[in-house]
Amino acid sequence: MATLALKHIRKTYRNADIETLKGIDISIDSGEFLILVGPSGCGKSTLMNTIAGLEDITAGEILIDGVDVAQVAPKDRDIAMVFQSYALYPNMTVRDNIAFGLKIRKMEKANIAQEVDRVAAMLQIDHLLDRKPAQLSGGQRQRVAMGRALARQPKLYLFDEPLSNLDAKLRVEMRTQIKRLHQQLGTTIVYVTHDQIEAMTLADRIAVMKDGELQQLGSPKEIYNQPSNMFVAGFMGSPSMNFIHATVDLDGQNQPVAVVRVGEQSHALPLPASLRERDGQSIVIGLRPENITEQAVESELMARLPLTIDVLEPTGPDTIAMVTLNGQEVACRISPDFEAKAGETLPLSVDLSKAVFFDATTEQRIVI
Repeated sequence: MATLALKHIRKTYRNADIETLKGIDISIDSGEFLILVGPSGCGKSTLMNTIAGLEDITAGEILIDGVDVAQVAPKDRDIAMVFQSYALYPNMTVRDNIAFGLKIRKMEKANIAQEVDRVAAMLQIDHLLDRKPAQLSGGQRQRVAMGRALARQPKLYLFDEPLSNLDAKLRVEMRTQIKRLHQQLGTTIVYVTHDQIEAMTLADRIAVMKDGELQQLGSPKEIYNQPSNMFVAGFMGSPSMNFIHATVDLDGQNQPVAVVRVGEQSHALPLPASLRERDGQSIVIGLRPENITEQAVESELMARLPLTIDVLEPTGPDTIAMVTLNGQEVACRISPDFEAKAGETLPLSVDLSKAVFFDATTEQRIVI
């Protein structure tokens, strides 16, 4: 497998004078699974296409195993790409679709047959080899598209939203299939998705993009627990992180607190001691739904607040409760066995030890 380094990648569409990629820097180790995420129009698919050679870059370097391939033709980059649309040849059987790239490379027939059988068995589509794409389900077509890429054994695999056309159940099954394949083969993969669940479950590292810029690059755990700014914090997680605007005050013991409103009453939320230096400043408290729950938390940075349940959303393993805190809607995650009804006021624990704090002006995370 190969390493990939993207250095200062810029892409400008001259006819529209729009800079789509604004100096992207990412390095990927051999065998690493990197996922590009971000909202529609953020540039993630454009970046993928520049790696594949389907689009030229305006500036920068694309290094595969240390060699700049920015001016190399797509067919000579030794990259396999799996598309959202499958891109199968409808008049060919599954066997011929998988073998197509090998035939183009003029591999011997016996070796082609052996490779097709190997890949088909790995993807559990060996019983489909004599069918044509029209006779396959969406999930089967996607596996054929993956098989065609795997049969080539290139240096680098690119997946461009490969599961977006599948239903929810199939998406989960194919995620597991892709994860298993990566663990077995140790391939180097760059994967584009707008689905944060795919990103969290599949990736070794995640690159979060917005407006053509890289917002944060890190492991799923880092992205989730230590987001670099409010955009990353709000984009990753379902439901997304709650943002509570507050001002840092000092209590009678000179400890920092944030005063919030619950209905007509005010309550003080304890803050980390390091925020004392921000006395009088506006901050944003980022709290994941699981940090507001019915269970008591043993922590000095915990507050018990009487919160009224506006809406309950059972999900099976837990229940999302929507409450109003500081005049805004806040999502809480409570146990499905906890007796709660809409309109009921219940004491819920707010765990500030797990909170992430942001500068209200710059929206960047405050390192504490």
